[in-house]
Amino acid sequence: MSASVSLSIATNTAIAVSKGIGWILTGSPTLFAETIHSLADVGNQVLLKIGEVRGRGGPDRQHPFGRGQEKFFWALVSAVSVFFVGCGINIYHGVHALVANEPSSPFTLLVLGLLLFALALESWTLVIALREIGGWRGLQQNRHNTTVLAVVLEDGVALVGIMLTLLVAGVGFFFGPQPAFDASVAIIVGVILGAMALFLATINRRVLIDTSDQELDRAAETWLEARNVSASVRSLVLDIDRAVVFVRAVHEVAGSHEIGEALKRAMRETRGKTVDDVYWKFAL
Repeated sequence: MSASVSLSIATNTAIAVSKGIGWILTGSPTLFAETIHSLADVGNQVLLKIGEVRGRGGPDRQHPFGRGQEKFFWALVSAVSVFFVGCGINIYHGVHALVANEPSSPFTLLVLGLLLFALALESWTLVIALREIGGWRGLQQNRHNTTVLAVVLEDGVALVGIMLTLLVAGVGFFFGPQPAFDASVAIIVGVILGAMALFLATINRRVLIDTSDQELDRAAETWLEARNVSASVRSLVLDIDRAVVFVRAVHEVAGSHEIGEALKRAMRETRGKTVDDVYWKFAL
């Protein structure tokens, strides 16, 4: 279970409340967009948590490899629903505010304090999520961990949103209320939500369509070659750190079962991946 997802549900709820108070006090379209943004993050993380809980189910007759792909399904549902809804609401509200061109109230010290509070919470959750996935380098190595990857992306984009809101506050402080600029930034936040939805939908769609872990395949082929087994390897991703492996050997391999068990141990120790089963096919 991901600690960063549970933490993000709590922190983004607090952030949404703080931004919502700021929007009520100022009427700023950007703060409205950021409130919707944080609510979308909360909704997404709740769905990710549902996927984690449902994905814990072990193998049964209907699901012989377990239910690990539930994580990818619920992450896909979140991307194409919560974020697209947030995108549409923000763009609509931003365009409406742009047409109306009504100035919002100035950003008070209380509102700025709420934004800085949100900035600190988002930064904290981003650090926690990055640690969980193994740092910036781990983003590539653990790209199948779409649950934590989504949290990292959301927190990173949320930080951008808060910085944009602070920019609106700064422009308003030095040059007076700028309703057109405020509404334009709100539209930008909506577009960012839409782009994030497309990205998350794409990576989850890919792992749901019988994808292979190519790094695991290459590592297994190298391991087998070192033991004089000439073979091609294809894996099937079952979960963020689980797969089954299919080995197509050029010649029949004596002791294939023992070699398969040793391969499982090697991949777990060197790659941190659990290979549930190794299936052999020998060329005639």
